[in-house]
Amino acid sequence: MKQLFYLFIFLSIFSCRTDDEQDGPVIVADASVLILNEGNYNFGNASLSLYNQNDKSIDNKVFQSNNLGRPIGDVVQSAVQIGNELFVVVNNSSKIEVLDASTLKYITSIQQLNSPRYITVASNQKAYVSDLYENKLYIINPSSKRIVKTIETKGWVEEMAIANNKLYLSHVDSNQVWVVDIITDSILKKINVHEQPQFVEIDKDRNAWIACGGGLNGGKSALYQIQTSNDSILSIFEGATVDDKIGELGLNNTKDQLHFLGKDGLYVMNISDNSLPITPKISSVNRLFYGFSIDPETNEIYISDAIDYQQRGVVYRFNYQGIELDAFKVGVIPGDIVFLK
Repeated sequence: MKQLFYLFIFLSIFSCRTDDEQDGPVIVADASVLILNEGNYNFGNASLSLYNQNDKSIDNKVFQSNNLGRPIGDVVQSAVQIGNELFVVVNNSSKIEVLDASTLKYITSIQQLNSPRYITVASNQKAYVSDLYENKLYIINPSSKRIVKTIETKGWVEEMAIANNKLYLSHVDSNQVWVVDIITDSILKKINVHEQPQFVEIDKDRNAWIACGGGLNGGKSALYQIQTSNDSILSIFEGATVDDKIGELGLNNTKDQLHFLGKDGLYVMNISDNSLPITPKISSVNRLFYGFSIDPETNEIYISDAIDYQQRGVVYRFNYQGIELDAFKVGVIPGDIVFLK
C-alpha cells in the first residue's frame, strides 16, 4: 500500500466515462492491462480492473466476475506474471493469490506470509518476496507455490531487482541497499544511501537505480545510480529542497530513459544525464499521481490518480510524448499496473 508514503490530500474530482462491468465471466484479451486497486487498509475493498487497449473497455470487478463473486482480499499491493500464471500480492491478507493469467481464475494461494510487498523473479524455480513486518526476505518456488527459504533482514524491505546474478534490495529501516547473491542467497554487501530507499530499476547498462524518499523527518529525496559489476556508487542526484520528492521509478522499453514521480508530475531523464530534470514530462495539475507503469511493447504510459484515497480512482493513458489518449475510472486507490502477456 503506497498510501504509507503519501499524505491524505483532497483534490478535485475528475469525471470520466462510466465503466462497463459485465455480469458473467470476463474475457482476458491480448491487449489487456490489469490495474491493481489497493483499496482502503482493513476495509477489504481491494479489486482488479481489466482494461482493453483496443476498444478502451474497462471492467472493474474482473476478479469477482471470474471467481464466483468472491473479493480478492485486503490491499492488493503488486503482481508479477510468471509464464501463464499471475502472482498477486495481497498485503494485508498476508497471502499471494496465484491466478491463471489468461482467465484471471484462482489456482491456489501462498499463505504463511506476514505483510508481503513485492516479488522479484530469478527463475521459474525461484523468486524473492519482500515484507513490511516479518524481518525476513522470503524465497518461494513459483512452480511448487511454496516458501522454501528465508533470509533474515532485521527490518522492512521493499522493491528489488536483479542484475549480474545479484539481487538489489531496498532496506528501508537501515537506509541501505543490500546486495544478495542469487546463487547462494548470501548477503554480499550493504550500501549506505539516503533515508527510505524504496524503488529499484535496472537500466540497459545493467546499472541499478534506487529512489530514496527522504523519510518522515524532513530528509531530502535522492536518486542513486549503482554500478552492478562492482557495486560502486556512480551518481547521487539529490532533490534541491525537501519538497522535491523522488517516488516510483520506471524505464522505457529500451531502458535508456528513467521516469519518476515527483512533486509536480512525472519526470524523465536520460540515464547518462548529470542532473535531475526540472520540468515534468506530464504535469499532475490538480491530480494526485499515485503510481505509473510503461507498456514494454508500445511505450505508452499509464498513470493512476488516487484522488482523495476514499472514492474510486482514475487511470490516465498517455503516448510516450505525454499526450493523453484515454482516462477511465477504476477502483479505490489504484496503484500497480500490469501488462498481461
